[in-house]
Amino acid sequence: MGRQSPEPLVRRFTHRNEQQQNETAIASQQSKTSATQSKKPESRAIEALKQLFCGGAAGSVAKTVTAPLSRLTILYQVHPMVTTKEHRPKFSMTIRGGISKIVERGGVLSLWKGNGTSVLHRFPFSAINFYVYEGVMDLLNGPQRLSDDDEDDITNDKEVSTFSRLFAGAAAGTTACVACYPLDLVRTRLTTQLENKESYRGISDAFVKIVRNEGFVGLYAGLAPTLMVAVPNFSISWMVYGSLKEYALEDELFYNLRKVDAGTGEEKLGFLLTLMCGAASGTLSTWVTFPFDTVRRRMQIQGQHFAPEERISASQMIRTLLKKDGIKGFYRGITPEVMKVIPMVGTMFTVYEYLKDQLLTSK
Repeated sequence: MGRQSPEPLVRRFTHRNEQQQNETAIASQQSKTSATQSKKPESRAIEALKQLFCGGAAGSVAKTVTAPLSRLTILYQVHPMVTTKEHRPKFSMTIRGGISKIVERGGVLSLWKGNGTSVLHRFPFSAINFYVYEGVMDLLNGPQRLSDDDEDDITNDKEVSTFSRLFAGAAAGTTACVACYPLDLVRTRLTTQLENKESYRGISDAFVKIVRNEGFVGLYAGLAPTLMVAVPNFSISWMVYGSLKEYALEDELFYNLRKVDAGTGEEKLGFLLTLMCGAASGTLSTWVTFPFDTVRRRMQIQGQHFAPEERISASQMIRTLLKKDGIKGFYRGITPEVMKVIPMVGTMFTVYEYLKDQLLTSK
C-alpha cells in the first residue's frame, strides 16, 4: 500500500472541527432556550414590577426637567379663554417674554406650578404606559420578547413587526390615559390658575370642588379629544422609536455610537443614540397630535371658567377655533412644546432604558 496523501487527512480534520463548532453552537442555543423557558412565574412577576417602576420613574424625572416649558405651552394654548384683554390673544409674543411674565407674577418656583400634580399623574401614567406596551408586545411576539437579551441582541432573527409596535403603543396610550385622566384634568386646571385668582387650593380641594360643581363626569371633561391625542401619540412614538432603535443596532453607520454590555458582550444603544431616537419619535408625534392637544386643554378648563350653559362640545370647539384663528390657532404653543421634546423624550427613554438595564438584568 502506497503512502496516503495528506489532503484527505486535512479534509477530515477540518470537517471534524466544523462538526465540533456546530455542536457547540447548537448546545449554546439550546442552553439559552432552556434558560428562557425555565423562568419561574415569580421571576416574571418581579420583572413586571420592575418595568412598572422604571416607566414611572422615567416619566416623573422627565416631567420635572421640562415642567417650565410644559406650563408655558398650556398657558399659550388656553390664554384666549382666560384673558380679560381682548387685544392680547397671545400669552406672550416670545418664549423668553413668557417665562419672564410667569416669574414676575409668581417667582421662579411658579415655573413648576402644578408639577406636583404632574408627577403624581405621570408616575402611574408612564408606568401603565410602559407596562402595557411591553405586555402587548409580549402577547403579540412571544414571552421571550420581554428579555433584554432577545430585544437588544443584534443577532436575534425574531423580527418585531411595525404593526405590533403601532398596536401596542395605541393600547398602552389608551389604557394609561383613561386610568389617569382625572389627575391630568386637575393638573391642567392648577397649572392655568392665575396668581391671586386661584379657584382651587390644591389637589384634594380641586377634586372636591369639581365633583361638587360638575358631578363625577366633570373629572372626565375633554376625554374624547384626549384619546385622540394619546392613541396616535404613543402609537407613533413607540413605532418610530422601536424602528429607529432596531435600525441603529443593525446599521454599521452607528457602530461607534453603540455601547457593549460588559456582561453579555451584546451591543445596545448608547446615550446619544437613545436621545436621537427618542427625540425623533417625540417630535413627529407632537406635530401630528398637537391640534387635538390644544382642543383637549381648552375642554378641560371650561368647567373652571364658564357657566354650564356657556360650555361647548369638542366639535364646536374645533369649529370655533378654526373660524376665529385658522389652522395656526391649533398650533398656538407649539414652539415651547417642540423645545421640550429633546429633553423630555430623551430623558424619559434614557432613564427608562438605564433603569431597565440595571434592574431587569440583575438576578
